[in-house]
Amino acid sequence: VVEEVTEKRNEKPEWVEAFLQRTFFDGCTLHPIRRNEKNRYCINCDSSACQYCLSSTTHRHHKILKIYRHVYKDVVSLVAMEKYIDCADIQPYKCNKRLVIALNPLPHCGPILNTETSCDICKRRLAEPDLYRYCSISCKVIAFERKSSDLAPPFLSIMSPKKALKVEQLKHKRKGKPQRAPFF
Repeated sequence: VVEEVTEKRNEKPEWVEAFLQRTFFDGCTLHPIRRNEKNRYCINCDSSACQYCLSSTTHRHHKILKIYRHVYKDVVSLVAMEKYIDCADIQPYKCNKRLVIALNPLPHCGPILNTETSCDICKRRLAEPDLYRYCSISCKVIAFERKSSDLAPPFLSIMSPKKALKVEQLKHKRKGKPQRAPFF
């Protein structure tokens, strides 16, 4: 099982590259209605969509990411993204009481004074350089592609789907037979 997880961590998910190149927040041509901006991404279909597109049965059981705007850049919820890729070492930002990570580097804020406190790839200043190495998902993807060894970090894939199912099965459902502590 450990070998299976190690192999999986050395791969780049097929959809990531297309996801990072996608543009969001354009109006949906299929639904000329108010609030029809394409701010969702369907991993299964590799397409951006509006909320009305997702209400159809086509995307019913698909993996969907909601895209937000932060400082005029596209960001995604850290909690949502962690389900699909390893987000370790990516600087999160707070946006409407939610931790988000940038798809692509945010605008640079001032001159680069110290390269030790900046992103390893684009040299954007990091708020917490002792905890994070990259300012965005795309910077981590570039670092992943440049690494010399498959065993060296950074990793992009998370645990294999088989392992994830086992973890899900171990979780107790909220309702059902109560589980009591043993009496001593």
